[in-house]
Amino acid sequence: MNPFSLVESRVSLLRLPLKRPFTTALGTKTQTVNAVVQVRLASGARGRGEASSSVVWAALTPSRLAAALRTLGRRFHGRDARGLSEEAFAAVRHAAPAASAFECALAEATARAEGISMWSRFGGARIRLRTDLTLSAQGSREAREAARAARREGFRTLKVKVGTGGPAADFARVTAAHRAGGAPRLLLDGNQKLGVTGALRLVDRCLSRGIRAVLLEQPVPADDFSGLIACARRCPIPVAADESLRSVEDARRFADAGVKVAFNVKVAKTGMERSLLIASLAKAAGFPLMIGCMQESAAGLDASFALAAGTGWFRFVDLDSDHLLAGGPAGSFRRDGPLLRLS
Repeated sequence: MNPFSLVESRVSLLRLPLKRPFTTALGTKTQTVNAVVQVRLASGARGRGEASSSVVWAALTPSRLAAALRTLGRRFHGRDARGLSEEAFAAVRHAAPAASAFECALAEATARAEGISMWSRFGGARIRLRTDLTLSAQGSREAREAARAARREGFRTLKVKVGTGGPAADFARVTAAHRAGGAPRLLLDGNQKLGVTGALRLVDRCLSRGIRAVLLEQPVPADDFSGLIACARRCPIPVAADESLRSVEDARRFADAGVKVAFNVKVAKTGMERSLLIASLAKAAGFPLMIGCMQESAAGLDASFALAAGTGWFRFVDLDSDHLLAGGPAGSFRRDGPLLRLS
């Protein structure tokens, strides 16, 4: 039998509480329930993938993600596990996180069957990354406490959720994080709710007060391509596309627009192979790169860590989901506060 043939696929649900409620402009979560797929090849090599449920994809419940993973397991049983990425995304077209999780599981298993790691397959450029820590869109008092805790743990970059509570509440939250965090670098994440005018006003106000805002993420709705381009053209700091960056075609559209836009690449959205292609397009265009996550466990971040550390291309690292969770399975890296080091 072909040693790369898929002979087993098992799906389960992983329920993990968050250390504290997590609020964005799109909603609040107190726990994450992720669909996990574990595969085995004829060689005995195993792989794991994890699809995180999210308020961004409210219709993709954990049960639907699990059902999509089971569909993929049946469809590809007995097939050579190599080169199935595009077929997986086509088979569950409306469940991209499930297709990505399945692709990650197959990639890990095939790498093990070949005697290499996913990290080395991506180039093995770096053995460690330094990530930011995300502060929930809560009150300024909660932001102050969270920033102080992050400072004690060694975080030098904080991502602050904005776009909720109005301009005054946003600025108060950002100011609290700036002061309590010891003037860290700040990434401002609008989660589609700021609008162009509101986003530019917030950035200008921050910079005029000496706040080290270094990135503005997704200030406009996902489908507002022209709004994001207009914001990027006028903003004094890089503007990142997150929810607006859902495919290789989206990446090409931004690359052709003639305005520099940062790409927030998330394996959960676009899978490993597509994410690598999107990152390659950004690198060729001279666009800043960010590696992001949903609410995966440490094990669920393995593919994202491998991509970012393996290529060494990413200026902004937002791989903090495991740190926000109360427990979960370990990954291929060790965490020491903001430092992620290859095990």
